[in-house]
Amino acid sequence: MFESEKKSPLDRLKKGLYSRNDLFGDSPRHDIRRIEHEEIPVSWEREGIPEEGPASPAQSPRPLGVRKSYKILFFSAASFLLIALAVGAFTLFGGRNFVSVDNMDILIDGPVSIGGGEPLSLNVSVNNKNNAEVELVDLIATYPQGTKDPQDPTKDLARTRLSLGTMPAGTLTQRTFQSLMFGEEGSDREVVFTVEYRTANSNAIFYKEKSYKLKLASSPVIVSVDALDRVLSGQGTPVTITISSNTTSVVKDLLLVLEYPSGYSVTSANPAATYSNNIWRIGDLAPGAKRVIFLNGSIQGEDGDTRTIHANIGIRNAANEREIATRVVSKDHSFQLEKPFLGLDLALNGVRTDNVPLEAGRVVRADVIWTNNSATRITGARIEAKLSGSALDRGSINVTGGYYDSKIDTIIWEAGRVSGLDAITPGDTNRVGFTFASKQVVPGKPLINPSMSVVVTARGNRVDETGVSQEVSTGVSRSIRLVSNLSLSSRILRSQGPFNNTGPIPPKVDQETTYTIVWTVTNTSNSINDARVTATLPPYVSWAGAVSPEGADVTYNPTGGQITWLVGSVPQNADVGSGARQVAFQVILRPSLTQAGSSPEVIGQSLIAGTDSFTGTNLTNSAPGLSTVTTTDPLWQDGQGVVTK
Repeated sequence: MFESEKKSPLDRLKKGLYSRNDLFGDSPRHDIRRIEHEEIPVSWEREGIPEEGPASPAQSPRPLGVRKSYKILFFSAASFLLIALAVGAFTLFGGRNFVSVDNMDILIDGPVSIGGGEPLSLNVSVNNKNNAEVELVDLIATYPQGTKDPQDPTKDLARTRLSLGTMPAGTLTQRTFQSLMFGEEGSDREVVFTVEYRTANSNAIFYKEKSYKLKLASSPVIVSVDALDRVLSGQGTPVTITISSNTTSVVKDLLLVLEYPSGYSVTSANPAATYSNNIWRIGDLAPGAKRVIFLNGSIQGEDGDTRTIHANIGIRNAANEREIATRVVSKDHSFQLEKPFLGLDLALNGVRTDNVPLEAGRVVRADVIWTNNSATRITGARIEAKLSGSALDRGSINVTGGYYDSKIDTIIWEAGRVSGLDAITPGDTNRVGFTFASKQVVPGKPLINPSMSVVVTARGNRVDETGVSQEVSTGVSRSIRLVSNLSLSSRILRSQGPFNNTGPIPPKVDQETTYTIVWTVTNTSNSINDARVTATLPPYVSWAGAVSPEGADVTYNPTGGQITWLVGSVPQNADVGSGARQVAFQVILRPSLTQAGSSPEVIGQSLIAGTDSFTGTNLTNSAPGLSTVTTTDPLWQDGQGVVTK
């Protein structure tokens, strides 16, 4: 074999291409010869193809039944398509009894804007453009919040449904809808109208909707808040709120709700608030009428702070008389706080807030603190403190450094008499003080809602940055409200009372002896709300179940042995025989052997709690526990309270 034959054709080709001398020298020679082929037939014949043996799926013919099924399926699909096309054509061009939602039209005629609170009338037409009648047709109007019934303006109107009955093909039916709409000026309102109907021989409900939008061009009520734009922190600030009618109709059941900023304290209001200190029931406002509320208060804050008071007017909520159901109009007023050149503060018993609660007869310590907040000296300062109030004991006033002018009930400190007031340097602070007391409550001489007030003013002179002399002044006020003296007395009886007491006296070991307990609640100057009395029976004393008067809200819990009396309200100056609240109940004592020779307790300490309606203070008091030593009984004798065997 040649060496070239040992190489691959690719190697031989490569060698021949890159060789300089031997160009394909080793390549073998091949003879060219003719290959004889049989004649190719001109047509396909099955000759030579074996008949026997299974044919492949691609070559085997389909059975006759399958081909017939395909033909049936094809003709069925074609028939369905033709029927669908026929039904569609009939529906579009000749279906006179078909009903379409698109052929139910709603036409609305009304104003594009209306004044708030004025009657709104909308003419609504329903047009049946179908070629068949529709049945049980209802026209429904859905109103936005704040809509009222024109027949009863205090009643909310949310939805109205009118029956149109049966509407033949091509008919038009018209209805008028009336309402009163309230809201703020410029607000958008939308009424949605819905047509509901049925077709013959069908229970399905079809509907068509269309909305109508309009704008409230004006508010039925105008509210204004008049006050200073810049106020001194802690200084009295008057505010005037005016509510005026802006419609030709009566606006029913209005409510004014004020939202006070933080640091704001109400000193007085005329007329007084209906609820709390910020809600006034205005009621009905006739055309052209107005209501005016005068408010006085003060704002505490830092220099440069902004405080905003919000006044909201709306229709009162029928479910909650202290809330607005639909706001009609609102108005804001912002105060810019400034630090006064001469700062002033007043603390009563260390408290720097208003409406300080105080018990009758207590002494009050007042501290007046001043500060120079300016960049220059303040000279010739004078401070005055005026005291007033039905509960003030004028003879108790005691002053340090100044003097008390009893003719005008004013304490005065002035430069030349009090150290530190001749010249107050920038940033300097100092104080003066005095004490006073409230009157004692005297039986038969009631004090109704007793209070005291202290109004302090200060003034002086300074030279401003341009060298011009100017007077500076400031003021602060505090009020004190006397709380009621809510008292409870507890007595134990044997020979008297509404019940017949039984058992041995003195009590004996393991034998039952009954006693009557009487609670009496008295009160002084202010009415009391939600008063309740509680006490606990020891384990050897049981509840007899007798209570007088009948109907008194007295309950007993055997678990723990607690007795509770829900007293409720106690009137002003309630005393025995004149408004005092009283209840009596019976208990059973069964002493044990270990208590022989002693006088065991029959009922523990009694506690009373209630809320002072004038000051809002939670009041408490107590009465001591009672034993078998029944000294409160008229027939009591020594030795009757010691348990014997």
